[in-house]
Amino acid sequence: MGASSSSASWHAGWMKGLVRLLRRIAVTVAGTVILAVGVVLLVAPGPGLLVIVLALIVFAVEYEWARRHLAGVRAHARSAADKAAASRVATASAVLFGLGAIGLGGVLIFTDVLPLSGLGVGASVAFGGLTVLATTAYSLRELRRAGKAGEIGPAQTGAAEDLDEP
Repeated sequence: MGASSSSASWHAGWMKGLVRLLRRIAVTVAGTVILAVGVVLLVAPGPGLLVIVLALIVFAVEYEWARRHLAGVRAHARSAADKAAASRVATASAVLFGLGAIGLGGVLIFTDVLPLSGLGVGASVAFGGLTVLATTAYSLRELRRAGKAGEIGPAQTGAAEDLDEP
């Protein structure tokens, strides 16, 4: 019996190691493909930085270095979002940019007037505009929530105070 049970535990350990290796390979391949798409979108129309952050999230499933970098990226993104939401001019600019990107995406999808017109480019530009609007709305909501909780002073609420109902 002793040889049989040690053989079974060796087999279970070997299988667990194999599964771990295959998972690491899958995460590495998926993260690399997403990262490559993000790098391409840095020079092509589309949300390149957002896709690169998505690749970092995928890498963070398996790698400690990615988890460390992801924490720093989140902190920088939150800081930038808070600063932008605190400024009425920055908020208005972000909303106008988002709406403009959605409009440009629609023009690129439905007409042949502009270079690079087509469904792929138009959808990518429109998605970028939606992303800007969504992150702006999220930032305003979080800034307003922090203002209500007393975490920030009234002078810092900026554009978020306009959204509060009397």
